[in-house]
Amino acid sequence: MKVRLAFLYVISTFLIIIIVVLALVKGKKEEIKIEKEEEEEIDFESKENIQLYMSKNDQITEVNLNYYLLCVVASEMPFKYEYEALKAQTIVARTYLYNKIINNLEENGDVCDDYRHCQAFNTIDKLEEIWIKKGFSNEEIKAGEDKIKKAIVATENKIITYNGKIINALFHASSPQRTEDAKAIWSGEDVPYLKSVDNVESLDYQNRNSEVNVSYSTFKNTLIDNGYIDDLDKDTFLSTSIGEYTESGRVKTLKIGSYYIKAENLRTLFGLNSTNFTFDIDENGITFKVLGFGHGVGMSQVGADTYAKEGMTCDQIIHHYYTGVEIADVEEIQKRREEK
Repeated sequence: MKVRLAFLYVISTFLIIIIVVLALVKGKKEEIKIEKEEEEEIDFESKENIQLYMSKNDQITEVNLNYYLLCVVASEMPFKYEYEALKAQTIVARTYLYNKIINNLEENGDVCDDYRHCQAFNTIDKLEEIWIKKGFSNEEIKAGEDKIKKAIVATENKIITYNGKIINALFHASSPQRTEDAKAIWSGEDVPYLKSVDNVESLDYQNRNSEVNVSYSTFKNTLIDNGYIDDLDKDTFLSTSIGEYTESGRVKTLKIGSYYIKAENLRTLFGLNSTNFTFDIDENGITFKVLGFGHGVGMSQVGADTYAKEGMTCDQIIHHYYTGVEIADVEEIQKRREEK
């Protein structure tokens, strides 16, 4: 009897060990499977390549269209922004690119890498260096890149059109209260889809408010050197006033004696973040107190993120900022052009 009990005890123990081992092996396999799924790259590569002019080395290089979009969106908008805002930025970036390509607007390649002329473009390697310096972890960076890749895939081929034609999808960082009408900035040209619209933005944007101090001598010499005035005595300087406002409330011109100088030119000359400013002036110089960042035309990126937090989709965000537009498939636009 004792021998039988001992035998049963040994068998039971052995079976328990086997069950435990199998459970551990199964758990390990599941863990490995999950890790592999997490490590899998998102398949976002496009079938199309573009010719990118690299301004720094004066060369044209062929890059995958979706890789270009990844680099542009990541360069132009923080990956921490809401997913729907990133999708909107992706559609805007793709529209901006195809407007250049379809209308042959570039002398070198399809598009360039200079943000002053096209869209900001940094390679992913360069961006990762920047993000690491800003304190982001490798996990955060990977998640951010994947977020943008998903936005590219989710909006594949989507562009913005007006009356069946691709638009010039302008955008900027921040314009609290209202965006600007294009005609107020560029030669009075009326662009029906780039109208001033109400805008809501988060108050915590770091560049929402800024100040620029310019000494009297620097102000005077800069305007003279650039041909805006002939001379500027101290009394005339102190009488400087706002000449005119735009419909959105930004400064259109600054009156300096008998001269009227466009605020957009002042923004460039003195590094102002926008033309939405007030100023204080005394004998020593002028202090510009600036609200927002950028020319103010088209989509506000901070606004897009704010609206996305409030529940807006990327399509709703685009329709808010670009008046009377449609979101179309670029292949359909290209097909129509070929049929004409």
